[in-house]
Amino acid sequence: MMDQGNQPAPQPQYNGVPMQPKKKKTGLIIGIVLGVIALIAIISAVLVYFLWWQNPEKMVTDAVSNAIMAKKMTANGKVVVDMRDQGKIELNVKTATDSGKSKANIDAKLNIKGIEKSIPLDGDMVLGDDGTIYVKINNFKELYGTLLEIVMESSSGGKMSRAQIEAYRDQTLRKMSSEIDKMGNTWMKISPDEIGDEYKCGIDALKKFQNDESARKEVAQLYQKNSFFTIKDSKISDRNGGRGFELQGDNSKLSKFSDELKNSSAGKALSKCGKSNGYKSSESSSIDESSLKVWVDRSSHELKALELKGDSKKASVEISFDINMNKSEEIKAPSDAESLKEFIEGFMEGYSSGLSSTSTR
Repeated sequence: MMDQGNQPAPQPQYNGVPMQPKKKKTGLIIGIVLGVIALIAIISAVLVYFLWWQNPEKMVTDAVSNAIMAKKMTANGKVVVDMRDQGKIELNVKTATDSGKSKANIDAKLNIKGIEKSIPLDGDMVLGDDGTIYVKINNFKELYGTLLEIVMESSSGGKMSRAQIEAYRDQTLRKMSSEIDKMGNTWMKISPDEIGDEYKCGIDALKKFQNDESARKEVAQLYQKNSFFTIKDSKISDRNGGRGFELQGDNSKLSKFSDELKNSSAGKALSKCGKSNGYKSSESSSIDESSLKVWVDRSSHELKALELKGDSKKASVEISFDINMNKSEEIKAPSDAESLKEFIEGFMEGYSSGLSSTSTR
């Protein structure tokens, strides 16, 4: 005989149908509610991503602000300046910056009106965190030989034959081979003291800006408040992993930004550096009809590339760079660099003696 105390309590019935415990029904309702909340959250996140985070104006404003805040970057691109009646210069540039230091490799070609030969230049440059500029010309022999040809052709009034010009060039290069080899393998430096007080002041102000996150944030917030770029076209093909936008400037917002920038800590620091470095809003408050395109990373809103094309009566400019923000390379100032001024003076003395020796033959 079974113990009645161990028997389960009979379930309540309604019209002969057993009723389920209330806690099961409550759990089901809670589960449904949580599922609906989760679905709403997912839909909201998607809407926020596409309607706000992926909003073109938001992406571009963030990209400019992030560029202001960034302390390091790498860039790789090209600059072409057509000076109309004077000539044209093309530069292929690779550069990196990190906390006030920067370096660049420049492969340039200069075409001057009236001169058939292009002037080649392959050089490296480093800007130290104290403002010292270091330069090295990697193709000095080729550069110097080209300049010799141009000088001889110009000074002779076109009377020297190509064979005579090349013979003179080769003879001079042989005579000065030691100086030329040294010139091509030596880092030369220009100290801030040699450039001037205004440059030193500007470097100090820039260093302070780069090391002061609050100062950078202040400028970024000023731009966010007065973002003077608006979207002209958002259907630009992707580049360097970023979404493309063509921008147009708003001069009224630029003017407001300029006025507020001069009262910022960065603007006040620059205003102490003299007329050339002093920030004056009235002198720089206009945006011309230049074409500006930028590419922005969809997730981080970092600047990935830019392209600028400008045109005036005197010159046209084309700038195109792929950019990687918050990434850099090792930047080391050369420890054995020689004074540029002293080195050039020594080279010119060697040139003068070599020229007189060559001309007597």
